[in-house]
Amino acid sequence: MKMNILIILSIMLCGASCEKLVDHVYSIKIQNNTNDTLLFYESYNYPDSSIVQNKPILTRVYPKDYSYLDSKKDWDEVLVSPKDTISIFILSKGTVDKYSWEAIRADYKILKRYDLSIQDLENNQWTITYP
Repeated sequence: MKMNILIILSIMLCGASCEKLVDHVYSIKIQNNTNDTLLFYESYNYPDSSIVQNKPILTRVYPKDYSYLDSKKDWDEVLVSPKDTISIFILSKGTVDKYSWEAIRADYKILKRYDLSIQDLENNQWTITYP
């Protein structure tokens, strides 16, 4: 009887893990196929395609390199109706260095805007390639 209890306790202890649960990150890859450094930011305000009023945190993508847009939540949870499309704004680092954010907004000085649904992202293997 004592042996059975020991076996059951051993199985329970082996099954319980002391490891901290690892946070999962869901990523969208931004691929820069140019010879210039790019900057990007995301917006969840689709169909509003205007550039945000206050300068956002811009993520850098070096020439012929890539960067990631990460989420701690699955993108299916982030992009839910009615805001089920993400907009990615691609800007030239040179433009951001040269002009104020107000001028960038007023003249819509972006290289490209991508408006992508979950289906679009899945079809592109979660990669946005510029150009």
